[in-house]
Amino acid sequence: MDISIIYIIKTLLLPLASLLIISLSGVMLIQCHPCIATRLLYFALGTLLLLSLPIVSQYLAATHEVYPPLNKAAQKDFNAQAIVVLGGGLREPAPEYQQIATLKSRTLERIRYAAKLAKQTQLPVLVSGGKVFHAEFPSEAELMAQALINEFQQPVRWQETKSRNTAENARYTQAILIPQDINRILLVTHAYHMQRAVTQFQQQGLQVLPAPTAFLSYTKKLNIFSFLPSVAALQKSTLIIHEMMGCIWYGMRY
Repeated sequence: MDISIIYIIKTLLLPLASLLIISLSGVMLIQCHPCIATRLLYFALGTLLLLSLPIVSQYLAATHEVYPPLNKAAQKDFNAQAIVVLGGGLREPAPEYQQIATLKSRTLERIRYAAKLAKQTQLPVLVSGGKVFHAEFPSEAELMAQALINEFQQPVRWQETKSRNTAENARYTQAILIPQDINRILLVTHAYHMQRAVTQFQQQGLQVLPAPTAFLSYTKKLNIFSFLPSVAALQKSTLIIHEMMGCIWYGMRY
């Protein structure tokens, strides 16, 4: 299936689009089927409210953030040979940088943590991320390497520039590392994404020590704001629902 079609379907299934579609269906049915219309509208509104609650987004995140923060003991026992950091998307345009695109905040969070690990371990770094839609844009890996070198003063040994999703991240990274007798890696990505990423890299014959970053389930103690709807909580819930859909899709396809 073409990747553009996949992205369109994914966007329509995620909040807010799916809830808007349900609400519009309710509005259209309100004259001829008021009972069904009322249920659709209540469902859409109730779901939107729940997904906007910080306590709900935190719970959803905890279901997918199954790997704890990396600790030094596990790192020492594993004896990794390289650090692999996955791209998290581009932001376009980027006029303040005089560029057509730059790294999204999610990607910056990942490379920042990778730079920290690389300085601690002195391991070589591989950045992974290609061009999803625009052939004229630089690949994610190119921009990640530029940021690591210029902003974090961290050298990058390999750039994997062909992948468009997590499965391809693993496949093309394996093609670079295995011929160099490297099969034990520290894998850097978001905590909520790590479970799917580890599975894909292990399927390619790589031994993986997860190095998750940007945990969404590690928050302050519950307070009044945990029960008040917010845009930030809705965004977090959407990220986790996106990851749930990804796991289901990967389970069927890969």
